[in-house]
Amino acid sequence: MKPAPEGPLAGVPALDGNRGMRLKRGVSVRVKASEPVTQLDRTTTNARRVLEEEAGERAEKTARLNAAREERDLGEMD
Repeated sequence: MKPAPEGPLAGVPALDGNRGMRLKRGVSVRVKASEPVTQLDRTTTNARRVLEEEAGERAEKTARLNAAREERDLGEMD
């Protein structure tokens, strides 16, 4: 560990976690300017969301129907 500097920072402890070095600015610090969102982009996003929700609902319904069919078929075999 480096010795403590003299002067105004004499009482300040050394930085920990990065071997005493200052943290570098990373990608997370940079803010990328977003492009303007058009009406078509918003419509496309909403349409995809609706289609995904409907696909999820269909998958749940299919799973319920398959489970009911399995239960019914097992009951008929007895």
